[in-house]
Amino acid sequence: MSIEEQNENKKAGVGGYLFGGIFLFAGLAVMMYVGLLPVGKYLLSGQWERVPATVLSSELHRHRSDGSSTYSVTARYRYSYQGQTFTSDQVGLYSGSDNVGDYWQQLSSRLDRARASNRALQAWVNPSNPTQAYLDRTFRWSTLIFGLTSGGVFALVGAGVMYLMRRGRDPQTVSGTGQYSSREKSGHWLMVGFGAVFILLPSPAYLEVWKEVSRGNYMILLVLLFPLAGAGIALAGLRMRNNYRFFGPTPLALDPQPGQAGGQVGGSIQLGRALSAEQSVTVWLSCIRCYYSGSGKDRKTRESIRWQNRQRAWCRPVQSGTEIQFCFDAPADQPATRERDRSVSGRKDWIRWRVELDGQVQGRALKRSWDVPVEAGSGSSRYELPDSHVEADQRDRKMDALESANQQIEVEQTSEGLHLISRAGRNLGMKLGLLVFGCAFAAVGTFLFIQAAEEGFMLYIMGSIFGLIGYPMVLATLYTLARRLDAWVRGGEVRNQRRWLGIVLFRREGQLLSADQLVLESGMSSTSNGRKTEYMTLYAKVDGKKLRLAEGIAGREAGEALREAVLRTLRLV
Repeated sequence: MSIEEQNENKKAGVGGYLFGGIFLFAGLAVMMYVGLLPVGKYLLSGQWERVPATVLSSELHRHRSDGSSTYSVTARYRYSYQGQTFTSDQVGLYSGSDNVGDYWQQLSSRLDRARASNRALQAWVNPSNPTQAYLDRTFRWSTLIFGLTSGGVFALVGAGVMYLMRRGRDPQTVSGTGQYSSREKSGHWLMVGFGAVFILLPSPAYLEVWKEVSRGNYMILLVLLFPLAGAGIALAGLRMRNNYRFFGPTPLALDPQPGQAGGQVGGSIQLGRALSAEQSVTVWLSCIRCYYSGSGKDRKTRESIRWQNRQRAWCRPVQSGTEIQFCFDAPADQPATRERDRSVSGRKDWIRWRVELDGQVQGRALKRSWDVPVEAGSGSSRYELPDSHVEADQRDRKMDALESANQQIEVEQTSEGLHLISRAGRNLGMKLGLLVFGCAFAAVGTFLFIQAAEEGFMLYIMGSIFGLIGYPMVLATLYTLARRLDAWVRGGEVRNQRRWLGIVLFRREGQLLSADQLVLESGMSSTSNGRKTEYMTLYAKVDGKKLRLAEGIAGREAGEALREAVLRTLRLV
């Protein structure tokens, strides 16, 4: 990292700490002055003496800001203590203005009635300092709850921002050990904190629920959805915490350090549980491009998987549990780790390499991930896995891929040869997602076109943009949902037949005489839960054209297994 990049990161770090510190300080101040300070005043004044007081003046003030109103009361009163007369304008325990309940309105009415009828009220006088008195000593539970909860929310947000900034400065390395902590190290606490925010934020309204329901306002019950949602989020965080403690910290040690794009990325993971022989876990290695989408408040960090591979981990029992070892050959055409550039004119994307652990242990889901540094190089790892383990893993993966291919593409041996059937309606989840997305764009485009008749020409342009995205997507998805492909391979002859809704659209045929003519190509891809799935198409190159034999095969390994099966049938391998 260059000196300018380091300086930019330091500036961004200082800004993040300052932003979080402001929230933390503001939250603690609200908790102290709105919530706790009146409690102290109430307790200290409990032993003060009560004397008659005459209200000289009182006024209810209404303050309008940002569409809401807050209230406060000012008053002046006179009282006598030990033969001396005093006047004071200290009304009660609370200062400032608020709209929590109707305390100020009720207090103003009481003071106005006392002044109009010339009736004395009771004031609390400090015996050690008779100039200090309170005309009203009402304790407001709603204000205490509001101060603690609203201030607590601000303090939680500020502390969370400062923690994330601290974590962002050194997100993975365990100080002094050369090992890496998993990304799941503290995610559960963020969920617990987020759940607490949901529970605390509307808490002042909880005191009003019964009152409002008794008045027939049942809509107030909707406020109870917030603590229910917050409790669910916090409970999920606590479950994550229990799962984290079950497996332990799982530190990862890299070798070589850093990993080598063009060489190997290997390492070991210390798991705090013993694995039995029948329990297997999978290790994934991914090269990920990260970038921003949107702007302003809508800006989000997105991830796009450039390259991904997996292998069955080699597990070695140790005294403290299990040592999980892995070793990947990382392709040289993939970029090295590149840090985010926070400068205005810098790159808007960055590169991460991520190791992930996935499996089931004693009925619990084991999911851990680490962002690790990788640079261009040809270094090897001392964690080279045993040949027997690698061969067994490759054999199992080929069997799984062949089984997956057979489930996706029907393969039949008929009198006409090998029959490959790409049924209609496969990969339904992905296609329905595209259909919903396309319908949304098409609906927005149609609405804008309708509005353009009244609003003006600009909406025609916007409606056209949305429509040109939405309508082709809807039509293409409907076509792929209902299409079917049949292909026959016999001897050196191949032919296919395309149908849509059972209607034959076209037929093609040609000669397949060498393995080089059978090509597997990747079309579109999707990413779900950090796993990239490529959708493959199997072609036969015939007379300079591509004759499809199978399509929409989810997963490159499944596509390669199907290609090998066809080649074996044709005796071309």
